[in-house]
Formats: sequence, C-alpha cells, structure tokens
Amino acid sequence: MSSNDMKSFSYEVLNLMPYILKGMFKKHTDELSRGILTLPQFLSLDLIDKTGAIKMKDIASELNISLPAATGIVDRLYQAGMVKRERGAKDRRVVKVVLTPKGKKVLDNTKKARRRAIEDVFGKLSAKERKEYLSILRKVKNILYGKKSI
Repeated sequence: MSSNDMKSFSYEVLNLMPYILKGMFKKHTDELSRGILTLPQFLSLDLIDKTGAIKMKDIASELNISLPAATGIVDRLYQAGMVKRERGAKDRRVVKVVLTPKGKKVLDNTKKARRRAIEDVFGKLSAKERKEYLSILRKVKNILYGKKSI
C-alpha cells in the first residue's frame, strides 16, 4: 500500500469509527451504556471471569494501567458487590480478587445485550462478509497482541 493509500485509509477509518461506535452504543441497553459500569470496570470483570482469582498486580498488568488505578477500579466493583477479595490460605498477605454472583450476573447480562446488538447489526451482512470481517479483526488482534489470547 502506497503512502497516499495508507493516509487515505487511516483518514477514512478515523472518520468512520466514531460513527460506528456511537451507532453501536445507541443499540446497547446494558449497564455500560447506562453508565452503571465503566469500560475499565467491565474489562476488569471480564478478566476476572476468564482467569478466576487474580492478583491486583495482574489486573493492572493485563489492562496496562497502574496498580493504584486497578485498585480504584476494584474498590468500586467491591463497593457495588460485584467482586470480593480473598486472602491466600498459605500466605495471608496474598490477596486475590474474585467475582461475586452479582458481578457474574452483571457481566453476563452486559455480554448478552452486546451480543444481541452485534447480531442485529451484523445480521444484515452476508455470511461471507462476516467471515471476512472476523478474519480481519483476528489479524488486527494478532498484530496488537501476538498469538496471546486475552
């Protein structure tokens, strides 16, 4: 791709993405879209769900945020009853964060609502178009993260 082609591509993506994100956001009817849950809180809940009990430093590392920022996010999730802290059985200094049933329910409901919005929009594309889109998304993810699954 020539320099001009890449410049044109980046310009168009930059202009399209806010409309796409805003349009998708309008379709969502979940805790994230209503402002009950922030994106970092959602990402933290999803991470905790995928990993099980996790240390604060690992949350900070995975989300690429500072430890104090991760602590603030988890504190708010704790106050909302979505996570709890568990001390290690062998070493009481080790504290891990786990989802509560409420946190799991909020996460699952948010994912279901988002999945419905995606199905509504992408259901209007052909199976071939969806397959191509997924292929490109996977390539972009691999460029950003390598083969590591998040």
